[in-house]
Amino acid sequence: MRNVSLYIMLTGILITAISGNWIILNYDSVTIYPKTSYVGFGIGLVLVAGTFVMSRFFSYRENAHIKDKRDRLNRWLMADYPVNKWLIGLIILPLVIAPFYSWMLFFTMLEWYLFSGVVLAGIIYMLKGDRVEDDTDWEYHGKTKMMLDLIDYRKHPFNISLILYILVIVSFVLSKVWDIPLYMETGGNPRYVTSLPTISFLMSSLMVVSTFIYIISHGDFFGFRKAELSYERVMFVHFTEIIVCGATLFILIFTLINALYVYF
Repeated sequence: MRNVSLYIMLTGILITAISGNWIILNYDSVTIYPKTSYVGFGIGLVLVAGTFVMSRFFSYRENAHIKDKRDRLNRWLMADYPVNKWLIGLIILPLVIAPFYSWMLFFTMLEWYLFSGVVLAGIIYMLKGDRVEDDTDWEYHGKTKMMLDLIDYRKHPFNISLILYILVIVSFVLSKVWDIPLYMETGGNPRYVTSLPTISFLMSSLMVVSTFIYIISHGDFFGFRKAELSYERVMFVHFTEIIVCGATLFILIFTLINALYVYF
């Protein structure tokens, strides 16, 4: 039952990311968001929170007769097998055709390709290597341990990316409800290296990967056995969060301040 709840959690975080990204991409296209967009976003969050509670009530039961697919993945990665060029061509083909129809379609597809690529690469990074890893270098006690437990995604799925992503989506939705436009810096000479929609879209993929850390740490995943990941892998995610989430928070704060200043 725990594995089932974790599959539902993955579904929930994907629903959250997809519906949230739709809200981000269509900010300039709608006067007010349809109810289904933020209801879907809320349903995804409820699934993540609900299945987290469910997973606490069910213990993990290991099936010794099921072979771990992690060994096959490791052999595939180490063997450096040639990539199927036809498969890569079929994947990229829609992206090549898109500009002939619309450049907006091309950039939208590019963002979804980037989202999918980061999520897939992150999942592979969490699945590869040994199933049980040594964590002795990260043994802390007292207040340090309490602080690290708060951001240890092996113990809960409520990661920094998810919390900040919720703030971004709520800001977008309320902006339309209260008719306070947000200047997204998507054209002309933007003040930042990236725009709030682009960096938030990228952060959503990091949110999915961070949630997957909890999933693979508490149950099996399509033939990959429950793992005991080292905190080093979690720290790699934290390092990425410092860059992505830090930039997102900075741009979000200044975007909101600018919007309120202009409005009032």
